[in-house]
Amino acid sequence: MFIIKTFLIFFLIIICNINIAIAQSIELRENLKHTKKLYNEGKLEKAIISAKKAIEISRIDFGTEHYYTATLIENLGIIQYEMLKYTDAEKSFQEVFTIRKATLENDHSDIAEALNFIALSNRKLLKYDKALDYHNKALLVMSRAITKSNPNAMNEQNRKGAMFRASAMHTRALIAIKNENIYHAIGLLKTSAKIFYNTLGKDKKQLRESYQELIKQALNVDDLELANSIKKKLKKLNKDI
Repeated sequence: MFIIKTFLIFFLIIICNINIAIAQSIELRENLKHTKKLYNEGKLEKAIISAKKAIEISRIDFGTEHYYTATLIENLGIIQYEMLKYTDAEKSFQEVFTIRKATLENDHSDIAEALNFIALSNRKLLKYDKALDYHNKALLVMSRAITKSNPNAMNEQNRKGAMFRASAMHTRALIAIKNENIYHAIGLLKTSAKIFYNTLGKDKKQLRESYQELIKQALNVDDLELANSIKKKLKKLNKDI
């Protein structure tokens, strides 16, 4: 669903303590490459093992509360999420949030990202109210991050903020469905799908989820015109992926 994050080992070696063994850094680099390869090949069980090994090495090389360690734990959470292990994923993303909160400024966009991942995990666990609470926290942090951004970073920050808003709208739609407010849910899903369509990169899975739920609810209120229209968009999306 998401892109595994990687970083250049060259820069890690520059900033880490001179006493760190080069062999360990090479091992971390190889684990990163191996994890990404396994993830891209769909070998998620093996990718989890490799991701956990990379985290262990990073904790030795950089420490538990370090930006790079948090990034590797986030990678683990993404793989767990892909494997439908949402409880494990939520736990990993909570750990990422704790580290980033301790090591970054309060309005850093990476904190918002961790909060959004926690929200998505809770949504998959059908804990909609809890998910929405984390969505709102993510949006608050992201709004502050955008305000403080330099002009060169604004486009990416705005894109992230839009994606987080779309994710929150999808969760609000599910709450509306739960409360039998279907037409309101359809409106939210339409908006979230439009935002995802305009802001997502190559990974369109969140857009696909919005389309699938929108078709389901359109059929629920016998809006065949809307359902067929979204089905065509979904078919094209699946063809393009």
